Amino acid sequence: MTIEYTIKPILTGWQYLDKGLYATFRDGLGTILQHPVFAWLIEGGGHKYLVDTGMASTEISQKFHHEGRQDPGTAVHEQLAKMGVSTDEIEAIIFTHLHWDHCYNMKEFKKARYITSDVEYDFATNPIPPYWASYEHEKAGLVPPFKGCAFELISGEQEVFEGITIVPTPGHSPGHISVSINTAKGDYWIVGDLMLCRENLQPDKKHGWPLTPPGRFSNFVELWYSMEKVVSRADFVLMTHDITELNVPVYPIPE
Repeated sequence: MTIEYTIKPILTGWQYLDKGLYATFRDGLGTILQHPVFAWLIEGGGHKYLVDTGMASTEISQKFHHEGRQDPGTAVHEQLAKMGVSTDEIEAIIFTHLHWDHCYNMKEFKKARYITSDVEYDFATNPIPPYWASYEHEKAGLVPPFKGCAFELISGEQEVFEGITIVPTPGHSPGHISVSINTAKGDYWIVGDLMLCRENLQPDKKHGWPLTPPGRFSNFVELWYSMEKVVSRADFVLMTHDITELNVPVYPIPE
């Protein structure tokens, strides 16, 4: 029998983003939304994995990126300690992509395997200039959080652990991936930044579209096809920046 996992959101900080520029394509411009930044603890069959490791400090966010905050004690490794989980217990970390707010503090996990898409890694290590800051590239005068880290690079769709499958969902970034996780209530997909809020799953009535795409993307066509893939295959969708996931201790939600 395939392992059935549980998924625990870990709040690592907040970002304040323009709705129309980030959350909902050109709708709500000028409205600032407060978005949480989650990492995810996956547990089952005696194993512990993470999906992403969350964002940087308030100072780094505001100095190099945009308005945001990370309250004291809320970095991913500090949150895990409060949950009674040692960083050494984490066997592997799967990164949906390598933007700065998804891979900070990854070096705290000294025994974990680092896994991401080969396409994403190639772009992250040699991004075009508009993406230098997103990856904290040296050409922006920064040091990437993943500098010096050895990754296991995955090409295409692949089951990386029993009941956990990596699925390419490009669009937000060139090599963005989603993670399909088998649970007692079906396949829960962690989709990173492919979607930013529940509204993305609803029809865009203004345009007559069946979905509402987010406003932040590297390739709009790929983004749309990836959203369609998730909607057709996932039993439930988890998003890194969706506020409806706040204060949910575990997925699937116990009845």
